[in-house]
Amino acid sequence: MTRVAVLGAAGYTGGELLRLLLAHPGVEVVQATSDQFAGKRLDYPHPNLRGMSSLRFVPHDALEPCDLLVSCMPQGGLINRWAKVRELAGRVIDLSADFRLDPATHERWYKKHPRPADVPGFVYALPEWTASELPEARYVAVPGCMAHASLLGILPLVRAGLVKPELVVDAKTGSSGGGATPDRASHHPERASALRCYKPVGHRHTGELENVVERLTGTRPSVHFSATAIPSVRGILATVHGFTTRPMDEAEPLRAIAMAYREKPFVRLIRPNTSASPFPEPGPLQGTNFCDLSVDVDTERNRIVVNVAIDNLMKGAAGTAVHAMNLMLGRSETEGLGFRGLHPI
Repeated sequence: MTRVAVLGAAGYTGGELLRLLLAHPGVEVVQATSDQFAGKRLDYPHPNLRGMSSLRFVPHDALEPCDLLVSCMPQGGLINRWAKVRELAGRVIDLSADFRLDPATHERWYKKHPRPADVPGFVYALPEWTASELPEARYVAVPGCMAHASLLGILPLVRAGLVKPELVVDAKTGSSGGGATPDRASHHPERASALRCYKPVGHRHTGELENVVERLTGTRPSVHFSATAIPSVRGILATVHGFTTRPMDEAEPLRAIAMAYREKPFVRLIRPNTSASPFPEPGPLQGTNFCDLSVDVDTERNRIVVNVAIDNLMKGAAGTAVHAMNLMLGRSETEGLGFRGLHPI
């Protein structure tokens, strides 16, 4: 039994991670940290966990040795504790952007990385594309949620040479992506009915997308990324626009995406005329680790449109952490991730 600790377990991704790990047959949750809720049971901030565990939160600094640690700390939280964490944890999965990007890209979009020598030791956990790197990995960085959805739509097209290296992405996201601590813009009276573009240009995921696409395909694209807030708690819908390298019909990009994900258990391609709901939507994916996507081609304007839907807290965070953990531990990649969602919701 693998002994797992969760650093920063009181937030939304921490709660999702605990929900998955407490029901996972191959792991034992031995610690969950929170300075705010130290001494309280896990179900104090996470009422859906009532009856699942008698474990209580401990302060971050009370972390003890474990086989594997998952960090749900906000940006900078793991970097600041890295010297201690790496001594206590045999393996580490990080859900923040602390170790996602090479130091130069990190400095461009965040700030100068305080531990650049440690970054190459982290594997980027996009399991549909980097699964072969995960079994031997000691340290793993989970993608950003909107970047994750966008990459699943972009990568097959770029790898197959179907689109020019200039892409437009509009990612719509629910309010839980802003975390459990509200600010004025994310406070419920301000956010509950919001439908607004909150980052038309300059979003940090732009650098992540360009960096990862180049690494995995050898082609560096120019990505035009915008983020839009929608009146929903969970979910991401990323709409990817690519311009074809030559005239083509829908069959070719459909085939490229189908081939890319044909043996990937969590990615589902919605084909034309096969569903009463022919386009992806986040609602039925709430609580699941699935990704639904569709492909459309504008033959008159040589444009491919891929719509990608995920649950930001699951496929975009905690679910992928568990997916990566399963691969790291040599377990079935779907273990603990079988929930199929609800409909209607």
